[in-house]
Amino acid sequence: MIDKNKISEKDFVEFGNSGYAFIKKELHSENSIKTDIFSVYGADGVLLAAFENKDSALAAIIQSGLEPISLH
Repeated sequence: MIDKNKISEKDFVEFGNSGYAFIKKELHSENSIKTDIFSVYGADGVLLAAFENKDSALAAIIQSGLEPISLH
């Protein structure tokens, strides 16, 4: 068991958020073809993966053992 009074604030935030991920819809252009990409980010903002649709992105989060969070 971790004593939250004996760890730094940064370590506490990282410990609490390490199991979460969120999806961000992004517009990408390649060779004048515009496509929507659904990027999956860790709670710390690190890009984990990108998918062609939101359902696949959500499934990947769940299959990875992460918990999806909403930024809205």
